[in-house]
Amino acid sequence: MTATNCPGCGTPVRPDDRFCEECGQSLLVRRTPLGGPIAKPAGGACVACGGENVGADGFCEDCGRAQPSGRDRMECDLDLVAGVSDKGNRRARNEDSMAFGTVLGGDAPATVVAVVCDGVATSDRADSASQRAVDEATSVLLDAVLENRDPAAATKAAVARAIEVVARLADPSVPGTAPSCTFVSVVVTPTEVTVGSVGDSRVYWLAAPGSDAMSSRVLTADDTVAAELIAEGLPEEEANAVYQAHALSKWIGADAGEIEPRVVTVRPGGPGHVLLCSDGLWNYVPDAAALAEVLPAEGGMTAAVELTALALKLGGHDNITTVLVPFPPAEGERS
Repeated sequence: MTATNCPGCGTPVRPDDRFCEECGQSLLVRRTPLGGPIAKPAGGACVACGGENVGADGFCEDCGRAQPSGRDRMECDLDLVAGVSDKGNRRARNEDSMAFGTVLGGDAPATVVAVVCDGVATSDRADSASQRAVDEATSVLLDAVLENRDPAAATKAAVARAIEVVARLADPSVPGTAPSCTFVSVVVTPTEVTVGSVGDSRVYWLAAPGSDAMSSRVLTADDTVAAELIAEGLPEEEANAVYQAHALSKWIGADAGEIEPRVVTVRPGGPGHVLLCSDGLWNYVPDAAALAEVLPAEGGMTAAVELTALALKLGGHDNITTVLVPFPPAEGERS
């Protein structure tokens, strides 16, 4: 058998090993690094217009967009899941975070887990809140997949863990500024998608053109004051006039009170994509069918980059995070 190396410590391992004997890391798992996939954008093209005329000063000579660095622009491609997080055109920093991973081999079928959190801008250290939440929740979900635990129960455990770590960031001497964020997660297997949500980030099902899958739709419900009033019968225009459309009724943070996430499981019945995103994308294209229409056919990183670029082109007033998972996830060789 040909030896490979542990992705964690680099120690040679055999193809039939499940754990690295040196560092203990599972060899069935690939995931985004803790702290976020901080790297420069691939290809050197402008993240806003796609032009190649990016000057040495870091600005695009075609559209004038400053090219992001560090957390301003995060990208990661794990083949079965890819994502982009961008600070947008107007925000001073990126307070969105994303984390995801794949489990290939062992007793579980090919499975993808992903989490997106949007830091609440009015709270303290919102970027830390969102990053801690996605990292810890992703670890909980990956462990659950490896142990063949129920995805719905694992999703609730992941939210509980996110609440725990974000609450620890609060400074009791500064009331009213507790670090906070929204939360969405998915566990995607070859037959079903389990979704968890708190706040107003969203998960969409985007059906492949001409497939027999269920129609494209939003798989989450916004936890906002306006959305709750609309559900009670108040006209949408009136609800949004009285309350800001994004005034949250639920969030993750030390000041959030008792939180019960929304958890749903769907069986799409055919091919498509699962999209997790912050409101920096869906503010501009909220309709699932419209998102399915503009989604590049090849999916993957190409689609995540193009959807992010679309939000930037349409204004980019907020942080933008886009994570795409093909359905069904197909097991293949690791890159």
